[in-house]
Amino acid sequence: MIMSQFCPRCAEPAATADQFCEGCGAALRVNRSGTVAAAAAGTQRPCHGCGQPFATQGRLDGEYCPCCGLHRRDGTDHIEIDLGALAGVSDRGHVHVRNEDAMALGQRVAGKPATLAAVVCDGVSTVHTPELASRAAAEIALDILLEADNAPEHTAEDRAHAAVAAADRTVARLPAPGRRGAPCCTLVSALVNWPEPGRPEITVAWVGDSRAYWLAGTEAEPARLLTRDHSWAAEMVTAGVLDTATAMADARAHAITQWVGAGSAGEPGVLTLRPAGSGALMLCSDGLWNYLPGSAELAAVALPMIEHGTGALKAAAALTAVALERGGRDNITVVVIPITVRSPS
Repeated sequence: MIMSQFCPRCAEPAATADQFCEGCGAALRVNRSGTVAAAAAGTQRPCHGCGQPFATQGRLDGEYCPCCGLHRRDGTDHIEIDLGALAGVSDRGHVHVRNEDAMALGQRVAGKPATLAAVVCDGVSTVHTPELASRAAAEIALDILLEADNAPEHTAEDRAHAAVAAADRTVARLPAPGRRGAPCCTLVSALVNWPEPGRPEITVAWVGDSRAYWLAGTEAEPARLLTRDHSWAAEMVTAGVLDTATAMADARAHAITQWVGAGSAGEPGVLTLRPAGSGALMLCSDGLWNYLPGSAELAAVALPMIEHGTGALKAAAALTAVALERGGRDNITVVVIPITVRSPS
């Protein structure tokens, strides 16, 4: 029997024809999900105020009910996605009238070593239709990350750059009527490969202030923030002008200096991690890290929910719950990918 793929959950080898892992039972197939499907389903729902369908008067793209004027719910107020090997939660929070965050998750394993991918985007609230920017960016970036490519010269970092570039082009083409700025968003993505069983390679790319964290409780690969914000505060700290506390207290702290969409400049941040020990990769929007910025406290909430490489959704839900309990003043999106590392035998 030829073993040409590995389980994305436990890294056990499997034959190409296998549909399930003999080690842990995980599904060995291509699978993806994201915010867009939920949003599309939401447009078909009747108004939660007057009960009339939003198709009335042909205004499917309207933000408010054409009959009673109530702000529409588009199915994205609270979304949970569980693909087993990775999972995510996106929540509107307590204050915003809509969820301007988006996420897209997927896995591709057929015919080659396992690949997991995830994208989290946060629409910039001051521009036109930020929710469309984040949804479009997340979906196209995931498509590029999961695209089959056997060219050996295309590295994971090349794929990460290509995904961000595709997202940037897609968002830049969105319409921008009125006086508000063109749609734009932040983005953080992860591509997880297993070049050999039990030895993962994680490639992270980001634009703006959505973040990636490594969560672990061991000294082999300690918990830490992997990304560096493209924001006013981060630039002030990096330049040595202000300390972190002073910069974050400034009204300009969260002003992003790079974004996905028209008018942005600069290259995305990209890094590759080959963890020496097991843990979890977490992607999130600032709706989470504003309340839990430290990697140690994030790990303390998430890791107890993850048992033997499972429980990703429980971990994402627990982190989201903490942000909601502490105020939930922004949209919150969290994706968790448990990572198991095995020592060479």
